[in-house]
Amino acid sequence: MSLALPGDLAASADDRAPRDVGRRGTVRLLSVLGLLYAATCGGPYGTENFVGQLGPGLFILLLFVTPWFFGVPLALATAELSARNPVEGGYYRWTRQYLGDFWGTQIGVWSLVSTLLDNALYPVLFAKALAHVFPGLTALHQGLLAVAFIGALTWVNYRGIRLAGATAVALNLFLVLPLLWLIAAAATRVAFNPLLPFVASGVDPGAAFGTGLALTMWLYSGYSEVSTVAAEVERPRRNIPVALALVTPLVILSYALPTIASLASVGGWSTWTSGQFTSIGEQLGGRTLGSWLFFGSVTSQAVVFLSYVLWSSRVTWAMAADRSLPGYFARLHPRHGTPHRVLVFSAVGYAVLAALPFEDVLVADMWLDAGYTLLVHACLLRLRHAEGEPSDGFRVPGGRLGVWVNSLVPAATWLTLVVTTARQHFLLGSAAVATGPLFYLVTRTLRARRRG
Repeated sequence: MSLALPGDLAASADDRAPRDVGRRGTVRLLSVLGLLYAATCGGPYGTENFVGQLGPGLFILLLFVTPWFFGVPLALATAELSARNPVEGGYYRWTRQYLGDFWGTQIGVWSLVSTLLDNALYPVLFAKALAHVFPGLTALHQGLLAVAFIGALTWVNYRGIRLAGATAVALNLFLVLPLLWLIAAAATRVAFNPLLPFVASGVDPGAAFGTGLALTMWLYSGYSEVSTVAAEVERPRRNIPVALALVTPLVILSYALPTIASLASVGGWSTWTSGQFTSIGEQLGGRTLGSWLFFGSVTSQAVVFLSYVLWSSRVTWAMAADRSLPGYFARLHPRHGTPHRVLVFSAVGYAVLAALPFEDVLVADMWLDAGYTLLVHACLLRLRHAEGEPSDGFRVPGGRLGVWVNSLVPAATWLTLVVTTARQHFLLGSAAVATGPLFYLVTRTLRARRRG
């Protein structure tokens, strides 16, 4: 197909559907930072058990190395594409515009399935966390709490991106401040080498590397999600690249520094479990810090869920506006201008999928996430290949060679993930990836029958 000029697809889509989602107001840089930090991090809470499973040295090495092979290249590609073509639906619309309907469908479906799998975890983790504080909570109570969690955060998104952005900023501040206190308290009590041992004893190094790579790729994913709300961001050509530049180093430090500080001051890595920062906080700062870190972990689950509900709803809306999904989902709320039907439908899906095992979800999630990450890079390669005069605004440095390196490095990282996890998770990962082609085949067959 011929390469459409930036904005052509967005214009044609808007002719067939309601005007953009952002017509009820836009958000400024601070809110974008809050939402993007939530999507790409939300703090290191919940990663503690991997220190014991992998070994502190390997885990910390992956925290520092993986972003340069996966997260940073995606941030650079997203920044340039957002500066060139800020359109609601972001990477879905880029892929459909530059690579065609088939690949546009793949990235849309993979993104939605990935978010469904991922977001189904957080309500359950939230309910289980509260069960530690209130031991009398039954399974029914925890289920009701999970539903309430989904409902409350869906309602925030229902009211619009301004409320969602302000909520994300407030929640992020609440969860980050106790981590800064923990790091400061640990600095005066260094007693252990945080990098030893490199790999936990009795663990297969190859399997540990595969699991650790899947985890850290998951931790450093999400940079492209901010593109999905471009029509709702003030000055998106500037603010989206700026937000990506500011958030990327903050994410690396947010994962690494609390972990290193805790290992160096308290040790005991082999017994670490999820939620370990709470007990470490009690040792370093008493009950006040421990309790704050516990509620920080609960807040982390909430803000990550909040942001992904936002991103996913915009991709679904864009697919419906482009007739890849039923037009029913393209309708916007008459007052708030949000895709309210998408939000309600998604909330039901999160509740249904809330009982899947974490490690299986993690690997399937990363096979999908890496798939649509590579399509984002392919969009930039296609655009650079077809462009005439260089554009203003942010560009991945290094010319065409720089863009190729920026694309091939995450591709090699994804291939490494597939090789190291295929033995245990090939069927699940393949089934997850197959959802895209299957959806395309079914929808194309249905359209052909209607025309016939």
